[in-house]
Amino acid sequence: MKHDIQFLSDYFKIVLVLFIISSCHSHSHFITDKYYRKQVKTDFEIRKKMANNRAKELFTVFDDKKLTLKEKEALEFLYAYMPLSDLADYDGSFFLNQVRYAFKAQNEMPWGKDIPEEIFRHFVLVYRVNNENLDTARYMIFDLLKDRIKKMSMNDAALEINHWCHEKVSYRPADSRTSAPLATIRTGFGRCGEESTLAVTAMRAMGIPARQCYTPRWAHCDDNHAWVEVWGDGKWHYLGACEPEPKLDMAWFSIPATRAMMVHCKVFGKYKNLSECNLITELYAVVNMLSNYTDTKKIRVIVTDLFGTPIKDATVKFKLYNYAEYFSLASINTDENGVGMLTTGYGDLLLWASKNGKFGYQKIDVRLQDETTIIIENEPGREYIEFFEMIPPEARPIKIEVTQEQEDINNKCLQYEDSLRFAYLNTFMKEDKAKTIISENLTSEQVWMFINKSEGNYEEMAKFIKQNSVKKSGLFVFDFLKSLSNKDLCDAPADILQDHITVFHPEKYPFDVYAKGILPARIANEGLVMWRNYLHCKLIEDLEINPTISQLISWMNKNITLLPDDNYYLAPISPKGVYELKLTDNHSRNIFFVAACRALNFPAYLDGASNQVFVWEKEMWNIVDFEQNKEPKMQKTESLNYSELLYAKYGTKIKEEGNTKTEVGKLILNTQKEFVKPEYWTQYTIAKYVDGDFVTFDYEEDPRIEIFPATLCLEPGYYMLSTGNRYSDGETLSRLEFFNIEPEKTINKQITIRELVARNKKYGEIDANYKIDIMGKYTSIIEFMPEKELIVSFIDPTREPTKHLLNDIERLKRDFEKWGGKILLLIPPEKYTATFDLKNYNFPENVICSIDNNSNFLKYILSSTKQDFKDAYPLLFIISKEGSLTFKSEGYRIGTGELLLKSL
Repeated sequence: MKHDIQFLSDYFKIVLVLFIISSCHSHSHFITDKYYRKQVKTDFEIRKKMANNRAKELFTVFDDKKLTLKEKEALEFLYAYMPLSDLADYDGSFFLNQVRYAFKAQNEMPWGKDIPEEIFRHFVLVYRVNNENLDTARYMIFDLLKDRIKKMSMNDAALEINHWCHEKVSYRPADSRTSAPLATIRTGFGRCGEESTLAVTAMRAMGIPARQCYTPRWAHCDDNHAWVEVWGDGKWHYLGACEPEPKLDMAWFSIPATRAMMVHCKVFGKYKNLSECNLITELYAVVNMLSNYTDTKKIRVIVTDLFGTPIKDATVKFKLYNYAEYFSLASINTDENGVGMLTTGYGDLLLWASKNGKFGYQKIDVRLQDETTIIIENEPGREYIEFFEMIPPEARPIKIEVTQEQEDINNKCLQYEDSLRFAYLNTFMKEDKAKTIISENLTSEQVWMFINKSEGNYEEMAKFIKQNSVKKSGLFVFDFLKSLSNKDLCDAPADILQDHITVFHPEKYPFDVYAKGILPARIANEGLVMWRNYLHCKLIEDLEINPTISQLISWMNKNITLLPDDNYYLAPISPKGVYELKLTDNHSRNIFFVAACRALNFPAYLDGASNQVFVWEKEMWNIVDFEQNKEPKMQKTESLNYSELLYAKYGTKIKEEGNTKTEVGKLILNTQKEFVKPEYWTQYTIAKYVDGDFVTFDYEEDPRIEIFPATLCLEPGYYMLSTGNRYSDGETLSRLEFFNIEPEKTINKQITIRELVARNKKYGEIDANYKIDIMGKYTSIIEFMPEKELIVSFIDPTREPTKHLLNDIERLKRDFEKWGGKILLLIPPEKYTATFDLKNYNFPENVICSIDNNSNFLKYILSSTKQDFKDAYPLLFIISKEGSLTFKSEGYRIGTGELLLKSL
């Protein structure tokens, strides 16, 4: 009995201690800095008042009786700084679950207690990575991976998580809309932005601080790249998302990153570590991380007027040549001394300063200068031509110490992970099964086309096709599905597609107008949601039974508030979200207007090149100018020989100003003789002057420039035609032509691309009689290329740089076949994977692929020519009949295919 009493006494002591600990834990602060906590509380109350229209959806979660103090403060932090898209499109239970799983990882993972509060707050708790659609990936990943990594060190766990990501996703280029992590997993592929979004989400799910890094544009070639940094052992490390290496701080982009002029990261919330921020706002900061990757220099820009007086609050943009435009890496306002500063790399930049509609610019060579002065004196209107030679930084050597054993283990893991992913991809619906789906609206070939494109979303696509299998007058299932992007086909649920399918009524408007302005579910780069029927019902209530476009615009001007800077991750707010929140940014406002028009059966669209909104009324397309808060401007249709009726027909636009009428002008683009059809973004761009800077139009894949001479009808204004041509080392010959477009005038502009000067550089000599093993047969180089030069490329088909090269070769198939020589793709044996199959590419007939046994040919070239190869695949050479290496390209670069053809 005595022992029983003692046992009960001890038991209750233990229970009491656990209760006290639990009680203390539930009442402990998430934010221990009381001043920061007070600031968050203030900002939360402001945001709460702003989002009052969705108070029920967002804030009733605070009534949860199980809500702890830590959870409450974490939620307040998220609400205080989240972008408008998240306030508009998600509810409180979603954010509370994100908070609870973040704390779950902190409590259950062995490293959770070692993460500093500020690091956890900004880089574990935060649910958003970039502009992706949000989902529940955090919960799924935690439950899947916790047992797999819980006995590892933090850094080893990060490597293992990246291996898991590689099991699920491999690189493939895609459009700019970022799929949600679970949608990326379902597809099995993603571009670098989606791979890094998945990897950061997975790291944070497991309580490992992570952030997405961007080089917004490369300096040595076109395009950009995103990757991941993880925090461990008290510092940040980088890795290639879904591209595992044996160690941290290793990636195929290690050397290209040494040539970067900017690497940055957007940080959610008020960030206290402001030592190297390019931008600090009330909601977020942009951190400059370039010094983690290469040598840097802080440059100082002084902005003055013509008399040398410093200009305060002038905007200085640090521009890098890329994709035939000068892209702003950062934008900084000058201080009271007219000074703006930026830390950047050792290359060339174009510095652009503006204020009150005037501008000035100056090229800076950061290798030689750390200070320059810009005089703001230019006004729009002067016509002239400017030439620049833009040179990127030199590559820096990277020393990575990895044992052969570590390399071999990693390669085996990669091959095993490839096999897992390939096995999953092989479960997608096959052609024979797809063709058993009967539809009166689609042929069996069309059914298979859409099922095949839907990839891991095939069940939803099959469901939608079956729901709309019966023939019905005015139902255009094929045209509807064709209007979707490939990414939509891969991640849109059937019920969302069903919400958007409509019926054509020929008595209302022509079919091409319906196909452009009513039929598509997609408007811009937003994620598809159900809004068509929802908006129809709501707007009929708000307006009247037979509303007009003018009434809709008046209602929007009265009820929806524009907050241009508050949606800082640039994830478009859904049309439904805009309606509910009644707050929006410019881009989401335009999407909402088009959606509202379509919901009310008014044809409308958002032009992808100019970002102008058009609506069909009075038998013509009308421009809607929200910026001037006026009714739509009339735009008569006029045929300009466009190749597709699904695009708007541009013509005369009339703007009423008293008794005067101002009409658009026409720009006719011609080409040089050697360029049959120049590529937009690769060789040229067109930009319009707006508020002190030129804004580039996005004519990529636009039928208006598919046939040359091309005719564009543009608003009167000041314009710039930018062209460029790159050498293989990244140096660019740039040409800028400034010109005016006047009302009712037609001007002709030739797309003049500066010619590269032959440098006659040789990269060594090899014996043309050297015999190489090609598909089991030894053949001499001279025998292998009887007439033309030989292109040899050593590739790693598992990595993104090689995939860009292979896509280039496929895209330029006709050009390489016209050239007629042979292209030899050689895979080192350790880089070979069974999942690589030439049949997946539509290559030219002159492409041959083989394994380079024991890397013999690679070793021979490197030893004979004393080339310093840094394992940066692909490695390309052009070999002449005499054995001279006349061209070399190593590692990542966009446009290698065009560069090869120019060199040949």
